[in-house]
Amino acid sequence: MADSSFNSTNLLACPFSIPDPKASATKVVSRWSDTHVESPPAIIITPNSEDDVVSAIKFAKLNKLTVIPAGGRHNPAIPITSKTLYLDLINLKSIQLDKQNSQVQVGGGALTGDVIRYLAQEGFFTTMANSNAVGVVGCLLGGGNSSQNGLIGWMADNAVSFRVVTASGDIVQVSSSSKGEELALFNALCGAGHGLCVVVSATIRIYPLSSLNLSPASKDDPSPSIWNRTLIFPPTAIDSAIDAFLAASPPPEPMNVIFGFSRGPPGTPFAGKPIVLLTSTYYGPASEAEASSVGASLFHPSLVEKAVKADTVQIPFASANNAYEPLNAHGGFKSMSSNRIARLSPQALKDAYGKYLAVTDKYPDAVRSALMFHSFNPFKLAELGATPEGKGRFVEARDRGFCTIGVMWSSEPATRDALAVLYDEAVTILQKDDEEAGLPRRVFPGIMKFLPGRRDLLSGERLAELDRLQEKWNGDGLFWSAYKA
Repeated sequence: MADSSFNSTNLLACPFSIPDPKASATKVVSRWSDTHVESPPAIIITPNSEDDVVSAIKFAKLNKLTVIPAGGRHNPAIPITSKTLYLDLINLKSIQLDKQNSQVQVGGGALTGDVIRYLAQEGFFTTMANSNAVGVVGCLLGGGNSSQNGLIGWMADNAVSFRVVTASGDIVQVSSSSKGEELALFNALCGAGHGLCVVVSATIRIYPLSSLNLSPASKDDPSPSIWNRTLIFPPTAIDSAIDAFLAASPPPEPMNVIFGFSRGPPGTPFAGKPIVLLTSTYYGPASEAEASSVGASLFHPSLVEKAVKADTVQIPFASANNAYEPLNAHGGFKSMSSNRIARLSPQALKDAYGKYLAVTDKYPDAVRSALMFHSFNPFKLAELGATPEGKGRFVEARDRGFCTIGVMWSSEPATRDALAVLYDEAVTILQKDDEEAGLPRRVFPGIMKFLPGRRDLLSGERLAELDRLQEKWNGDGLFWSAYKA
């Protein structure tokens, strides 16, 4: 599209580019997944300030474009079309520490890895995603599941305030102390906030790293580190791995236990072969981890003898996400989805594993796909949800201690479609016990499998309020939203 076809490019004082509409869409917009990248966007604007964001919004309205803010570029549910104004927030990545108030302010384009490393260097931590490449704000707006759930709650529980630009071009600061419609907006941003406005910065609670009493990485490296125990099993030992996983639930509050199905990564003895994974992290002293009943169970000879690999390591806090770096590669057809579950049965896990094997056997390009099950202690989440502030935030099902995490990765459209069916069928199996108990499905809005059914996001009352807020803050549909009816 030629520059002359736009109205008022003189509004834009920051860098922008107008892609050739015939160019390869995935080369113009590089992101974690090529899914829904349908064509080059109409224009890419890279703001350097919140005033530049205001100008971009005015420009979008004049030219009838849909604004899509991009931070970490990890959400595969968002469509990129010829009517998209792609607002690249890469230059809004400031990190400002406020030790006195135990807060950190991060720009709308700040990445998780940068914030974790900065805070660790300064002696602090907060709840963060398990991927260095994910945008902090994008994850926060979707609720923010993390390894610190049991200690300090979800990311949304730790949000202090947001500085936003609205569809009308106003710059507004919203927080839990706001009133009326601004408080309602703040609460929605804490869990279901995509598509309501552009968040140019967020302020988040932080905690002293010393409060965790972490063990050193080694006798030669005093870096505070996270205890990690990992066992890898062959498929023949799946019953033992499942029993150990379910017996560990709920774990102590500083602990996470993850059980999963995957195939061995390239360069390992298990490359391409189906494996069963059981891993645990502990955000506290290593001695405390191993003295806990869950930690001790992961060393029991009857379990260890069935594993093909068993390791215990200390991971420096600042490097907590480094092992997942290969998963951050851009391109291909990828999606993630997460369901919150109250109870899991051994048979449901085995049946889901059978589905996973069948699909990944049939489609060789699905080899990097995985199904994971995250177990954590939900007590803190429920406690926070019972407070006046917590009741207002848009996160539900706080008493559920399991999250399923489906990572679906392929290079062919047919495989992508088969993996989508796999996850749907697996979730139906896994949530059978919850549904028989009358518990509705709940997904994390920030981890969406393409476009989930709205009924799985929130209660009917919350969805009605979200619709009202969309009408109030995004009535003309300037911002694309996955949550709109």
